[in-house]
This record gives sequence, C-alpha cells and structure tokens, in this order.
Amino acid sequence: MSSRRVSDGGAAEAGRAAAEASRRTAETARQTAVPSTRQAAEPARRTAEPPRPQSSFEPSAPKNTLRLDGQGGAPASSLFNENSKDGSVNCLDKAADWVSKSSPELQSRSELVFLKDSRVGAEGQSGHVVVRQGERVLDPSSGKSYSDMKSYLQEQPHYSEAGSLPGTAAAKVFSTEAGSPERARALADAKVSPELQRMMVADSPPVTGDVPNAATAEGHDITIPGQAGPVSVELSDTLEKDVKREDGYVTVSITAETSVSASGEVEFNKAKVGASVEGSVEAGKSMTYEVKMKEEDFEKLKRGEIAPPHPLNPETIPDGTSIKMEQSQFTGYGLDVGLSYHAAELGISGDVKQGQGMSIEVSRTGDKLQMTAGPTEFIENNGKVSLGVGPVSVSMGRSDTLKEYKLRTAEFDLSSPAGKEAFESFAKDGRMPEKEGPGVSNTLRFDKINYESTGGKVGLDIGPINLETDGTTNTGEYLITHHPDGTKSVTSDITYGGDHPDITIEQKYDKEGKLIPGSEKFAMKFDTTDDNARELLVYSFTGDEAKAKAARENDEPITLNLTAGDVKELQRRAREQPMSHMGLGGLLSDYDGNPVDPLMAVRNMAISPAYNEFRLAESYFGVFMDGDKQPLPGELKIG
Repeated sequence: MSSRRVSDGGAAEAGRAAAEASRRTAETARQTAVPSTRQAAEPARRTAEPPRPQSSFEPSAPKNTLRLDGQGGAPASSLFNENSKDGSVNCLDKAADWVSKSSPELQSRSELVFLKDSRVGAEGQSGHVVVRQGERVLDPSSGKSYSDMKSYLQEQPHYSEAGSLPGTAAAKVFSTEAGSPERARALADAKVSPELQRMMVADSPPVTGDVPNAATAEGHDITIPGQAGPVSVELSDTLEKDVKREDGYVTVSITAETSVSASGEVEFNKAKVGASVEGSVEAGKSMTYEVKMKEEDFEKLKRGEIAPPHPLNPETIPDGTSIKMEQSQFTGYGLDVGLSYHAAELGISGDVKQGQGMSIEVSRTGDKLQMTAGPTEFIENNGKVSLGVGPVSVSMGRSDTLKEYKLRTAEFDLSSPAGKEAFESFAKDGRMPEKEGPGVSNTLRFDKINYESTGGKVGLDIGPINLETDGTTNTGEYLITHHPDGTKSVTSDITYGGDHPDITIEQKYDKEGKLIPGSEKFAMKFDTTDDNARELLVYSFTGDEAKAKAARENDEPITLNLTAGDVKELQRRAREQPMSHMGLGGLLSDYDGNPVDPLMAVRNMAISPAYNEFRLAESYFGVFMDGDKQPLPGELKIG
C-alpha cells in the first residue's frame, strides 16, 4: 500500500512536469504564431473549450473606429492588451492619448478612474475610464468636464468606481507594447490589482451627439444675439494643443473677420477658435483676442451651442468669462478715437503696435460687466482690480514688471437698460464713462507710483504728505484712487528694511487735496520669528494667554490694524507710564511731550533705529502690564 502511494506520487509529479512543458510549448507557439495560424486554430479551440469571457491576457480582436453617431463602437479592451496606437478608438484609447499629451506636472496631478457598468448584460464587458484631477472629472470620450465624481455619476448612474491608476504610472504603462512582458512588468510595478488589469472597458453606450473632434472639425454657423446674420465658426485642427486648461478654466485665442453695420456695431462674419494668426490682422476688418472661460462653456462653444464671446457684445459673454484685447486690434474701427483718448489720459499714447500701448479687459460676473483699460503689460500679466471694498483691498494683480502705471475702470449693470445703453455707447465710440450714473458704477482711475522714483511730484498730486526720513531709504508704492466726485483715496505700502515692521497707510483727501479728518487707517505687519516677541505682541493686544503661547508655534506674519482713534488711545496709555518719556511715550510724542499726529506716530514706531520688532513688542507689553492687563487698542491678525 505504501509503495503504491510512492509510485502514484511519482506518476503525478511526472504528469505535472509534462503538463508544464506542454503549457510552455503552447505559450511559445501562441506568441510566435502568425495571424493565419491563430485564426485557423480558433474554431478547434472553441469546440474543445466551453464558452468563457475573453481573457485580458489574450490578443483582442481587431477594433472598429469609434463612431460619434451612436452606431456601433470600438470593442472593449483592458490595461494589458490596449494598444493606444492602433486605428481603433475606445474610452481607454482616449484616456491614454490624453495622458501621453499631458505634461509631467499634469500627469502627477491626475489619475485614470475605472468604472464598472451595472447594466444587465454589460457586467465585466463595458466599463468606462475617466480622468480625475483633484475633485474635477474629465470624460475624454465626450470632452465634458464635471466638478466632481458625484456630479458625473449622477449623469451616469449605471457606473461605479472600480479602481484608479495614477497618471504618471499610466504614461509608463501605455509606453510599452500591448500584451507584452514589458506591459505586464509595468502594471506590476504600478501595483495594479489583477482584477483591474483584466477589467474590460469600452464606450457603452457609444458616445452620442455632435461632439466635434478638434482634428477633423468642420465649420458651423451660429446666430449671434443682436446681429442680423449668422457667424461661421471654425475650430483649429490643433485646438487641444492651442488651449490652456487650469483650475476649471480654458484660455483660448479667437480671430474674427468683421464688418461694421449701418448703425455702427462691429459684427462677426467668421471666427476661428484656437491656433495663432497667420499673416497680419487687417485694420477694420479683423481682430484677435484672448478668452478665458469655464470648461463647460468652452465645450458648448466647440459643440456650437453658444456663439464665440464677442468683446463688444455682452450677450455673447458667459458668466465668469474674461476677454483681453489690445488697443491695436481696434485700429480702423469707429471706437478707435475714444480708445486713443483714454490711452493719452493714462499716459500710454503713442504708436499703436502689437504688444505695446494700451489693452482692455472685459469680464462678466452675473449681470455685472467690468472693464479695465491700462498698459498691455498689466493686462497680459493677469493684473486684476477688485472694486467696491476700499483702497486697501484693491488688488492690482501680478504687476511686478511695472513700477508705475495708470488704469481706468468702469462697471456696467446689464440688468439695467441704462447699463446696457452705456456699454453700447462705448462699443461705438470707445469712450468709457468717467462719471457714475444709472447702470454705471466704479468709474475710477488708479495711479500706481513707486516711491523711489517719485521725488516730490507725488506731494503735489495727493496733498502735503511726506514719508521721507533722513538717512533711511524707504521703498514701496503709492496707490492713488481718483473718484468721480474729485476726491482721492491713497494707499501707501512702505518697507523701511531691516528688523522693522512694514506699514500700510490709508488716507482720503477732499477735492482741494486736504486730508479728511478721521479717514486714516494703519496696518503694521510684523514678520518676526522670535518666539518671545510673538508671544508678547499677541498677549498685549488680546490679553489671551492661550493665544499668546500658540503664537510661538506659528511663524505666520502678525498684522496690527489701527484706526486714528486707536493710535491716540495708545499714546494716552503710553504717557501714563512712569518715566514715559524714556519709553514708548517718548517715541509717540514731540519734544514738548505733546502727542504727534497718528501718521507720524505710526511712522516713528516702524522706523526708529532704537525700536526693532522685539523692542516694540516688549514696549507694548510694558504698557499692557502697567494698565492692569487691559488689552491695547487695535485689531490683531495672524497670517
């Protein structure tokens, strides 16, 4: 009995060895066989084996090109056997193509998400692949973008997530030959599960609707609101390479052939989306400009659902869209005279050439249409103007390249007939409104002036203000806002250098250039990383021990906001200290012991050679302790 078991075991071992040798021989034959041999053997194999789903590790059948008419489609494929370079296109092809064309930075922020199909008869055979960047989801097959996966699945409820593959890893996988040992190794290195490797995906149902292919798109006609005839729209054959996608927005150039109607409006005859302009733009007959719009609106533009945004026709500008256009593009049109007037007003008149002179930006938020006119360098560098909150909050954007410039703005309320009429007037004569009225607001002019380049000329413009100090070089900027009523708001950002706080000063001047009492606001920004200084500073102005100790662990800047009243109260409390003239009280008073004006007091605290950031914090703490730990006046913010 025992010998039989040994004999049986040997036979079993020999059988396994023979089976393994047979399997290896079959595998070698399968990999080296010519197509005709495999095709001839296929009927016999099907007879010998029961029907089963196709393995993802076997060569797939020839694919059919994906059609956009909803009839037929490319068959399913898997990560292992997908050949992204063949002539057949399914969703995995499109995802692979998207990955291959993306920059390494974009690949690192993206992932392919595989979706299971729950419909009866489709399980395991017709999954789908989309691209996810952060929360946003892009379906490469349809070109549609979604704010998150939840939004996508609400539209496609038969799908559910099965797994994902980082974009960088996907690029490595698709760079190998389909079905090869190299592909298998790339999948293993990416730690892709066997289930995800074998998962079959395709477009099911095939993509429907008239979704333009940027490489083969033909022109289409579309009606423009307010224009009698339609405009012919053409998409560049390199559109996806021409556009810039970032944070859910698409930036693209548009070149339009134009004509002027009998009533003076600039109308579009033909518009090309994407690509660079070939040849020169003919004055009065064509114009080129840059549009930044939401991804979903860009897809509508490609599908012909909306007209190309027209910088002089607000009805064509979607919510959240902005348009940048150089003054040179308006040469030959009736509104050129008005634009030239503003260029002269802003000190940027002269030869109107591409890339120089003045540009305008039109941006829409809801029913508000904001216009900004200024130097081309400012507009091209994404300079922005935030309106309506006060001068200190005016954001002049990325203006690093310009030390000095002037801007003009106006805001039109499109929900108001008067606002529409005011914009239509600009579209004909090029003159931006300089006074506020029905439907028109924020008709402001801004001057940005660099301190070191001003000398005494600014004093003549904004009133008797002097922030110079002997032996000290201050740097920074004036931002002057000219209001329609003749008053001015001035924001001064000053850096004295060294271990001293930076200061920001807000002031308002009347029509005669005199400071309006009580209008001053001050901000002192401490960027010290000294733990003791930070703790003393926060404790003195809040009286909160926990916040003070927490400030030691935080290296973010600490900003002290003060009104003129706050400064006067600080001066009063400092004078009540014993020997006040030897401490902070002396710094905030003149030689006779009288408090200096608030502006001078703040300047003294920021610039005094004897008071660096730590010494100031220590002095504030002394006033705080001598005042029975009553918090000092002002508002403190960290970060």
